[in-house]
Amino acid sequence: MRLLGLIFLIVVIGLVGGFMWLNRQPTVVVDVFGYHLYDISLSMVCFYAFMVGMVFVIIFALVDEIVLRSTIHRLRRENRNLRKELNSLRNMPLEGEK
Repeated sequence: MRLLGLIFLIVVIGLVGGFMWLNRQPTVVVDVFGYHLYDISLSMVCFYAFMVGMVFVIIFALVDEIVLRSTIHRLRRENRNLRKELNSLRNMPLEGEK
């Protein structure tokens, strides 16, 4: 499985490199919150946009992971308490039996 992931990564890096090589000449003007950037390669703009997107995906994935882990922790604690209650109910004597 790691081999397939490595092959996929190499293919993606090759495609991104080829895209950047083919689009090295067109330049664009970028306006970021009122700050103008002149004569930036289109491939670099695409690369930076991709990287910013990856950062946002990582942040959202980490937040989701934290929420899931806290939910698992809460459910395990609830399960442990319910098992204790069930065991105490199993060990109670019957009312008709004395």
